[in-house]
Amino acid sequence: MENSIVLIHGLFGNLSAPEIIDAFGDADVSTPDLVGFGQYRATSTVGLSLQDQAEHVITHINQHHEAPVHLVGHSVGGAVAALIVSSRPDLVASLISVEGNFTLKDAFWSEQIARKSEAEVASIIEGYRCDPDTWMNGAINKPSVLSSRLAREWLANQPASTIKHQAQATIAATAGDEYLKSLRRIMETEMPVHLIAGSRSSSGWDTPAWANELCTSRTNIPDCGHLMMVEAPTRFATAILASIYLGNSL
Repeated sequence: MENSIVLIHGLFGNLSAPEIIDAFGDADVSTPDLVGFGQYRATSTVGLSLQDQAEHVITHINQHHEAPVHLVGHSVGGAVAALIVSSRPDLVASLISVEGNFTLKDAFWSEQIARKSEAEVASIIEGYRCDPDTWMNGAINKPSVLSSRLAREWLANQPASTIKHQAQATIAATAGDEYLKSLRRIMETEMPVHLIAGSRSSSGWDTPAWANELCTSRTNIPDCGHLMMVEAPTRFATAILASIYLGNSL
């Protein structure tokens, strides 16, 4: 595989766990922290837009990879990835949306968080931190040592302010018709666009009929939910690699 893979995380945590990266074998994979997360957790996110996050990832690509790259966005990260493709398609070899946001139905939790005060968001997250396994187990089917560790790491990865502001940015970017129109324009080009979901959570992913028809491929990973990279890192990586090889063969 000549092109690198860039994984963009969702509203919580990151995708940099060794178990996730190692599942990709010899592929060149990077997992940049978005602004307000991980190494950038001390950076203010007040007024930050999803396009700002897209520009942040564009800078990462330019600094660390030889473009074009295969861009993989999970959940909110899927919306960030779509904005990158819209503004800089020259940097992207293929777009892989892993239950990435299409409509506000996909952003229902972001919509709830966006309405709350920062103190309320902090209280919610503190409740999760008191019982991180229960928080994580609500989204997975088979708890493991990995899921338990990542529950704690993801909850500590960003302050409550980041969660609130990222939720607000997500709603602002995806609420209007223009966002869906931009996704359709991407899918009507020659760029490979792959849709990946967990088999348990697939029915809840609000993908328009035209998206299922226009995408290069759609894959449901067996026996997985929205956090398939936690439940089954190897199946997650295999689905992404298979999509890339399919796109390269067309």
